[in-house]
Amino acid sequence: MTSIDLTQALIDFLRRWGELSPTSAVVLALIFIAGGLTPVPRAVLALASGVVFGLAAVPIIIPSTAIGSVFAFLLARYFFSEPLWRRVERSPKLLAIMNAVDAEGWKIVALCRLASPIPSTLQNALFGLTHISLWSYFWASFVFTIPQIVLYTYFGAVGNAALLGESTTFGLALMAAGALTALIVVLLITRRVRANMRAVEEGRA
Repeated sequence: MTSIDLTQALIDFLRRWGELSPTSAVVLALIFIAGGLTPVPRAVLALASGVVFGLAAVPIIIPSTAIGSVFAFLLARYFFSEPLWRRVERSPKLLAIMNAVDAEGWKIVALCRLASPIPSTLQNALFGLTHISLWSYFWASFVFTIPQIVLYTYFGAVGNAALLGESTTFGLALMAAGALTALIVVLLITRRVRANMRAVEEGRA
């Protein structure tokens, strides 16, 4: 299933619950909590939520995403560390990121949450294997996923509005600014990861 197909399936599912209500809010929260444990991209979930509920979904998505991330973190740290370690040890890229987290703490978590080539679910598990404290991990994940969540939820809301024949100059400007910000963060992440990968290969990390 492609990302487009998955997004459409989520949109269809969420629309069954009608407008945003206590019931649909609980369903939406459970979806994002589960998203911390499944390989469904957060961007897809946020886009679908934006299409159906608009920006009103953001206050539900943000804490639910953080809760799902904590569940995955704790499972990785206390229940599945051995099989996860076996996988990580075969990947210099993942080892590099882990070493960076141990060296820099929440700063690397923050950068990865803003934009990273590594899926968020894998990030959750990976961070659980590091020495970062649960509190540092939680607040960095909570705060620094906000820009991405707002951005993709907004994309979904704007896309839905466009289909209905609505459009705003402000919306286009915001999307352009978001794209530029994401590009800058990706470049910073890539530079940091490459430096740590070189250190791992040379046996210094």
